[in-house]
Formats: sequence, structure tokens, C-alpha cells
Amino acid sequence: MLLLLSLSHALKYEITHIKQGASLNVRDVPFKKESVVVGQIAFNTTDISIKECSELENGSEWCYISVPRGASHIEGWVNSHYLKEMSFVSLTSKANIENFLQNFYMAEEENFLDKLQAFYAFPMQQYLWHKNISLRELRSKKVNEYKLWSKREIHLVYVKILKRRENYIDVQATIRWRFRSQEDYERGKDIQKLRLLPTGDTFKVSALKNLSHIVFPKPVIVSDKQDNNMSSELVVNSKKVPAKEPAITPMQFYIKSGSFFSEISPSYLRKISENGFAYSIQKIQQGKRVVRRVYIGPFSSMLKTQKALAVVRKKINKFAYIQSKIR
Repeated sequence: MLLLLSLSHALKYEITHIKQGASLNVRDVPFKKESVVVGQIAFNTTDISIKECSELENGSEWCYISVPRGASHIEGWVNSHYLKEMSFVSLTSKANIENFLQNFYMAEEENFLDKLQAFYAFPMQQYLWHKNISLRELRSKKVNEYKLWSKREIHLVYVKILKRRENYIDVQATIRWRFRSQEDYERGKDIQKLRLLPTGDTFKVSALKNLSHIVFPKPVIVSDKQDNNMSSELVVNSKKVPAKEPAITPMQFYIKSGSFFSEISPSYLRKISENGFAYSIQKIQQGKRVVRRVYIGPFSSMLKTQKALAVVRKKINKFAYIQSKIR
């Protein structure tokens, strides 16, 4: 075999000669009949690096490529017939932007901060509602997110180009997400605005903010029987409510702002009241311990709850989330 290209080839490539919706197999060796498929890349994949190419005895040329996949890469051999050089227009095309964002959100699913930071330009202009964010500050926020939700799924469903300038591109991305911990989950949809800085043959995220943040209500489970192993007492703004009285209705929404295994600080409850919110405390007996759950609300609509959630996360507890009923 004749080695045609050396390592660290400078150009970037994209897929060609593949039907829309199809994918290209990436193989462990440059022989179709004798190889194993190690991965697949979509028909519109961009930002492909070539490390080397070899010409076989039958005249076909195969290239060893590296393709970003989240914070990692897929590497292997493909026939050079399916590769073409990316032009300057291709580098700033919507397809390449979508490819970058797909990898950006895939990296957000993973717990690899050292790899994730490669997607950001520091100091960031904005991250959600925080401005002028350093790498250290972003790492701290990500660690807190990972502790709260150990498993995350994020799916990019729509991309719109908002503005193109010589040194940046503003885009709008719609994502659907599902976060899980050992005891709870939350799912919803965000519409985000991102500012992308073209950097060589890729991009860096310099700003990200939510234009819309929707937390889908959880299914309401109605049961006439209470678990015999648990007893509950509801306290509404320091006033006890008889257990037989229905505390909420299925159409009401609450924000869960915290769970405590000891007495709740009066200053914490005062902060809720000072921000104009009513609250409820649910006491649950779990073995020898009493868990005190603080709920803010009720709210009559999801829209009102979402607006309140933004205030609660900013001023009371950044890990608060919406529940459709007190469980």
C-alpha cells in the first residue's frame, strides 16, 4: 500500500455521495470485506479530520478519519470517495453549526468537565442568567448540576440562524431534555440563544441564555390509600392543616424548594415570604427520621409556575424544581 497523506492533515472534510438520511460505516481496517464496523456517521457530518490515507492494490483510496462525537471521537477507516474538503462557506454553514451544536449538547450529557470546557470561550459573556463567567466558575456550576442530576439526556431538535457577523454567529436552538437522579427526575424543553465564535475550523460558545424554559408536569397519581409505613402532616405557612383535608387539587402546581432532616431555619422561610410567595411544609416519617419538604405555591398554571421558578432559583434555591402535586 502507498501512504499518500501524513498525520495531522490540516484540512477539514465533510460527507458526500451519501443519500439524505443514510449513514456511512467507519471500519477498523481499510478493507470492506475483512473489516469490522466501529461506528457510523450521518450523511451531513462535517468537521472530519484525516490522519492518513492509503491506496489499495485495487486502486481504491481509504482514509483514517477522526470525527467529533460529543466530548469524544469516532476514529476509523472510510473510502475517500465519500469525503470532500470543506470550503469556507461550508465551515460557517447551517449544517456545520448543527453538527457543532449536536456535539456540544452530547458533551453536556457527560461528566467530563475537562473535555466539555473545549466548547466554551472564556471568559464567557453569559451563561444562563450569570454574566462574565470564568472557567473556574463554570466548572463549579457544572459540578453542582452533576451532583443534582447524575444522568442527563439532551436532544437537539431545531436550529435557527439569528444573526451572522464577521466575528460571531447568533443561533437559536430548541432542545428536549430529561435529567435523573437516584430518587427523582425532571424533563422539559428549552429554547436557547447561543453566540458562537468561529475559531479555526470549529466554534466556541461565548454566551448561552434561555429564551424559554419549560418543565413538563409529572403525571398526577391519585390514590385513596396512604402508605402504612409513612405518616404525613402538612404545615401551611406555620399553620397546621388537618390531614383529612385535601391540601391540593390536580390542577395546581408547586415548586419544591428543599428537603430537610432537621428543623428549617426561620430565615429560610422568611426569605420565601419576603419574595412574595406562600409556602407549605410537608412532614414525612421515614423510619426514625422526619423529612421536612418545603413547597412554594400553589400556582394555578404552568406559565405562572415557570415565572416563579426563575425567581426562586435566583433568590432562594438554584436547585428548586416544579412538581404538579405534593407527593
